[in-house]
Parts: sequence; structure tokens; C-alpha cells
Amino acid sequence: QLLGRPGVENPHYNDGSLDTFWERVEAVFTLIYAVEMAVKIFVLGWRKYSRDLRSAFDGIITLLSVFATAYVYYPNDFSDSRLIRFIVMARVLRLARLLVAWKPFRVIASVFVDILPAAWRVIILLFCIMYIFAAAGMQLFGGMISRDPANPYSYLVLNTAFSDSEYWANNFNDMLSGMNVLFNLLVINNWTECVAGIEAVTQSLYSRFFFFLFHIVGVITVNNLVVAFIINSFMTQWEGYYEDEKHGAEDTGDALVSGKTATFEATKITGTRTSMTGGYVARLRKGTGTGGGASKDVLKRLFTHKPSHSSGLSDTSSRGSETAKMSNQTSNRRGQIMN
Repeated sequence: QLLGRPGVENPHYNDGSLDTFWERVEAVFTLIYAVEMAVKIFVLGWRKYSRDLRSAFDGIITLLSVFATAYVYYPNDFSDSRLIRFIVMARVLRLARLLVAWKPFRVIASVFVDILPAAWRVIILLFCIMYIFAAAGMQLFGGMISRDPANPYSYLVLNTAFSDSEYWANNFNDMLSGMNVLFNLLVINNWTECVAGIEAVTQSLYSRFFFFLFHIVGVITVNNLVVAFIINSFMTQWEGYYEDEKHGAEDTGDALVSGKTATFEATKITGTRTSMTGGYVARLRKGTGTGGGASKDVLKRLFTHKPSHSSGLSDTSSRGSETAKMSNQTSNRRGQIMN
């Protein structure tokens, strides 16, 4: 089928019997997975096994495989062994463990999560641009692309690059289809075929201005802005994480700063005594737009006491009170009490 030729399936796959090589292989692997699950539960205990996400995922797939095997090969009206094959294939996702175990991939995932709050704003901007153009496309070209013989426009689009490519779903007949067309334009995916279909039904070259305007505003301007912002934020965060890893935790005298956290004694903060006691952990809020190294610098400046003799004294005191206020709020909302 991948080569464009009709596929022929072995009829024994649907007879409800273990009479082919691959059906036996599937049954053997299902048995191995079931034994593995039983041994893990026996060694770790049910509570520890069920609380581990990876083990829980393996257990769910294993149980589904066992139930599917029993359902397929037990005498009934359903005997398609492909059901077992599809379920067992889900275990390939276990390879994701290798990505988790490899530190560079963990850093990439952490950086990606950190830049999402900031990148979300420009992504929303891109969505709004696409929504506006999709709504305009519905008004201009809605209902023109159709395979309905009763639609007079249906004959105009025949024998064009659009119809030859079977691009019938790329139209502006509704909002979802319009967004689909604009996404194809956004990634520069055979957009000329889409234009050919609209040109054919409108019988005018002026329709090209719609696609030209979206290319200028959506692709060249906003989409490149989104990509540039994400790449810049990613590189900033990436460098920050490795900078933080290189230097490790630093003691400012008032707090132990590492990454986006600062552990400090609340009795005295940056030279200012407070009414609090005990150890606290301050964390920068998510979406602050600072990476590991930048976050560390912010916390170091916040928790570094600089003695002043004149006008700087009031600034130090106010900064200390703000720090105490921040640490109190952080401990109530996000921090964790150490003592």
C-alpha cells in the first residue's frame, strides 16, 4: 500500500486461531509482558508499582494486551488479531525512557516548558491573524470549492492542479477548513495548488492578492517573529541552565542560590531583621522569562546585602522589607517550609 499497490492480507489473521508466525510472536510477547508485570508487583509491592508512572503505563498496556488476546482468540464473532498488534505497538513508547535518562534531553524538555508562557503570547497573535484571514476567506470564497454537481462552481475547478492533487478539503467553506488552508500557507505546503483552485472558481487573478497579503502578514512577518522569539528564548534558557550547572549553588551570605530557587533563613534577610523564623525556599514565578543563569543572577541580587552609610541605607532597608514580604508570600504560595 505504501508503494501505491493494493495490499493483500493473510486471511489467517482473522480466523481466531494462532496459526501464523506473527500471531504466535504477539502471544509470546504478551505472555512475557504479563510475567514481567507480575514479577515487578511481587518485588516492588502494589503501592510502589502503581505510584511509578512508567510502571503504571506498562501495566495498563499489558492488561489491555491480555484482555485483547483473550477476546480475540476466545470463540466469538470478533477474531481480528490486529487489535492485539495495535495495543502491543503502544509499548514502543517505552523508548521515551531513554530520552528521560539522557541529561541533554531532560534539559531541552525543561527549557521548552520554561519558554512556553512567554511564547504563548506571540502564538496567540499568530492565531488571531489566521482567524481574521479565515473569516475574510469565508466571506470571499465560502461555498465555491465543492464537488456537488448542483453547485455551478464545481465544474470550474475540474482539470486544475487543485483537483488533480485532490485538495478538496482545502477550502473556505467553514472556519475549520479555512484555518487548514492558512496552515498550509503558513508552512509553505503546496500553496500554489490552493491558489489555483480559488482562481478557477473566481475566474479572476485578483484572488491572488488575498494569499499574497497573508504571506506578507502571516508568514514573513508574524510567523518569522514567532520562530525567532522561540529560538532566542530557547538559546537564552539553554545557556542559563548550563551556566547554572557549571557553577552550582552559590552562597550570597544571606541565601543559598541555585537555579530558580534560593534557600534562606528568614530571621535576617539582606541585613534586615524580620518577625519570621525558620528556613524558607523562594522560587521565581513561572513565565518570568529568565533562564537558569539569569534567574540565578536575579536571586543573587535580591539576596545580597550591600551595607550603606548614607542615602543607600533607606534603599537597603526598603529592599530588605520587600524581600521579606516576597519571601513570606512565596512561602505561603509556592515555597516550602524547611523547619
